Amino acid sequence: MKNEIEKNWDDMAKAYEDFTEKDDSYSYAIEWPCIQKMLPQLNNKRILELGCSTGRYSFLFEKENPLFVLGVDISENMLNIAKEKAKKIGSKVKFIKADISNLDIYINEKFDFIFSSTTFHYIEDIKSLFFNIFNALDDKGVCIVSLMHPVYTAQYPVDKNGEFPSDDEWVIRYLDKSKRAYIQPWIEYNDNIENFLSMSYHHTVSDYFNAIINAGFRIERVEEPFPPESWKQNCYSRYNSFIETPSYMILKLSK
Repeated sequence: MKNEIEKNWDDMAKAYEDFTEKDDSYSYAIEWPCIQKMLPQLNNKRILELGCSTGRYSFLFEKENPLFVLGVDISENMLNIAKEKAKKIGSKVKFIKADISNLDIYINEKFDFIFSSTTFHYIEDIKSLFFNIFNALDDKGVCIVSLMHPVYTAQYPVDKNGEFPSDDEWVIRYLDKSKRAYIQPWIEYNDNIENFLSMSYHHTVSDYFNAIINAGFRIERVEEPFPPESWKQNCYSRYNSFIETPSYMILKLSK
């Protein structure tokens, strides 16, 4: 499924960039304010972003004067957009194409801060992933992982016959570990691109927490951010959908 995920993201790169760079995008309105409150001091620090997509967070971290920022992603098209943006703004962030599930193969240095946003539900073996992250983190380092909430990823399971849920179905099977298939919002609400299903995995809260604990991490903080109050007035249906099904679970980890 790894090749399929890579192709999905190559196909979605431009639509994703257009959707997530809006001021009222989920990333800026819900995720980023919560992450900001959890961030350690980044001045003169070595930073690694796993699943950096088009570089949004890498560029934000660079504003804090780190020693360097390295962004890693599996999608060539996402990285091309990130590199284009870096040229325009004179950024020194380095981007490389690699599979983060093989972190131990291409990373042989320590980092003070490791970050990832909404990437780990595309990784099948999260036990090895957290173990490798632990080994790449400096002894006094901090890791912040923003996960797609396990309640959210419990939706749209592919059944045992390989059948996908129909578009009008809303099915949550929390303890069902089968693969997931759904239309991403930047595809669904974009008239310029044909709808297609995006594949991912589903991990429960206990899957994540046990992988984190077994790797040796300490869990410093857990947040499940709310949508902004302004949405309640301006777009109640959007606000209510995020109350019904939380999108993010954000964890701050240390050694």
